[in-house]
Amino acid sequence: MKIHPHGVPTALIALLATCLVSAATATADSAAPGPDIDATGITVSGISSGAAMAQQLHLAHPELFSGAALIAGVPRGCADGQLATAMAGCMGKAGENLDAGELAERLRTEASAGRVGDPALLADDRAWTFHGQLDATVAEDVSLAATDLYRAFMATDNVAWVDNVAANHTFPTHSKGGACDAIAPPFLGACDYDAAGELLTFLYPGLTPPEQAQNGELVTTELPGAAAAGLADEAWLYVPESCPATGCRLHLVLHGCGQSQSQVDMAFMEGAGYLEWAQDNAIVLAFPQVAPAAANPLACWDWWGYTGPDYMTREGAQIRVLADWIRGMADS
Repeated sequence: MKIHPHGVPTALIALLATCLVSAATATADSAAPGPDIDATGITVSGISSGAAMAQQLHLAHPELFSGAALIAGVPRGCADGQLATAMAGCMGKAGENLDAGELAERLRTEASAGRVGDPALLADDRAWTFHGQLDATVAEDVSLAATDLYRAFMATDNVAWVDNVAANHTFPTHSKGGACDAIAPPFLGACDYDAAGELLTFLYPGLTPPEQAQNGELVTTELPGAAAAGLADEAWLYVPESCPATGCRLHLVLHGCGQSQSQVDMAFMEGAGYLEWAQDNAIVLAFPQVAPAAANPLACWDWWGYTGPDYMTREGAQIRVLADWIRGMADS
C-alpha cells in the first residue's frame, strides 16, 4: 500500500484497513474498523470514456448506484460494440441514427434477459450531465442522448443538463489546470466552474461547501481481477477523517482517456476538485485506473467492446470488477 499525502498526515491508514482487499502492511492495522459506508448513497461520475463507463455501470447495477454524473459522455449503446461506429457516430460530429428511445428500449430488453438491472429502480435516482460549449471531441447531441436515456426512466427534476460553460473536452474546475478552451493533459480546465462541486451537490443535495484546503491522503489498494479487465492492479481511495465516526457515502470517480495516474500522475485526482468536497461532507472517493496497453494506449474505459461483447452488461469485464469492488467496500 502506498500513501500520497496532500497536506498534513492523518491516521486514516488503519481506518481503511478492512475496506482494502490487499494484505495489511506494516503501517495498517488489519483489526481496525473500516469506514461505515451508507449503501444507499453510492454514486459514480466520469469524464469522456469515464462518463460512458459511469452510465454503463449505473444502468447495469441500478440496485447498487443511486446516481451518476457524466461530463462529455456518450450514451450506453452508442458504439454498438464496434470501434468504427464509436468513432463515426459518437465522436466529433452529430450522432448518426442515434435515438435515445431506441437505446432505452434496448435497455429494457436486456433487463428482461437479466443482462442489466431493472430500469424501474432508476425512478428515484439522480443524473447530472455536462457538455462544454467548445467540445468538438464529443458532439453535443451525443451527450444529450445520454441525458435523454436517463430521462426515459427518471423523474424530470432528477436529471440535470448543463451546456452553458465555454469549456473544451476537459474537466472544468474553478482554477486548476490549463485554459478552459484548450485540450491538453491532464485535461483539467480552469473554467471558473467547479464541476466536481456541482455534480456532487446535485447527486447529494445539501452538501456543505468546502471552507479550507483539502488535507487528507490518497491511499492505494489492490483491485481484484483488474488485470483481466484491462485495469491497473492498484486503485486509489480517499477517506475523510469524519467517516469512521459518522458513516460515509461512496463516490466512484472514473478518469477519461489519457488521464490515468500512470499518464498524468496525481493531477486529475488531486486537481479536479473532488477531494475538497469529500473532506467536509463525509464522502469516500474511489479512483480505479485503466492500464495503458497496446490495444488501448490512451487507457480509455471500455465503451466499444475491447474487453469483449458483454462490455456494457453485468457480465462485462470492467463492470464486474468495479461492481464487486464497490459492493465489497459497502459490505465491509
